[in-house]
Amino acid sequence: MSESSLGSVPKIWPSPNRPGFRKTFALELDDHLDIQHASRQLLPPGPTVGAAGIVALFVALITNFDKWQAGDVGTFAIYVLATIVAGALGVFLLLGPIRRFLRSMYRRRLVKAEAIGRPVESTVDQSGISYTVLGQTVTCTWDSLYALEEDAGTFHFWMSKMVSHPWPARLFASEEKRQVFRENVLKWSGRSFSPPVLARLGARGRANVLANEATPR
Repeated sequence: MSESSLGSVPKIWPSPNRPGFRKTFALELDDHLDIQHASRQLLPPGPTVGAAGIVALFVALITNFDKWQAGDVGTFAIYVLATIVAGALGVFLLLGPIRRFLRSMYRRRLVKAEAIGRPVESTVDQSGISYTVLGQTVTCTWDSLYALEEDAGTFHFWMSKMVSHPWPARLFASEEKRQVFRENVLKWSGRSFSPPVLARLGARGRANVLANEATPR
């Protein structure tokens, strides 16, 4: 991978003998969530509601321990069950507003870092990948790419286990155009797109994989 000047990405193809694909697009919030998190939903319903139920259980056991000591097992069980249901139901009903709040915070952080809304000029051709953003050009040859993955129509060009340059699914007008792109990448790189293993791990999951690999066995 190397960096060069803004003009290193050509505005037009030099000749018909060097075919390729060139797109200018801006990364959006969901594009970053696809790379940084295992899901676009920052609070997945199952684990979130389950965690709320466990917290409610501990609260109920502490606040109603006197009923257990008094031998009023029936009342104790009712209060514990009611607390668990109320806690889980309350969190479930608040999932929507909490998600919107978290997304807005995440978006503000990305805007401040100039990571979204900025045009990305990206080229994929027989030489590899080259993209320019904020005046910086990054080039990666096919043999230096760590992995190629496809996730729900989005193509991920992994430059390392942590860094991906995506071509979002919205860039392709039809499945036929996506297939042409897929076939050309296969021809140029010598390998096809794999299922989204790294993309589904999220940044934390990939970091854990790296930590486990670094640990002597």
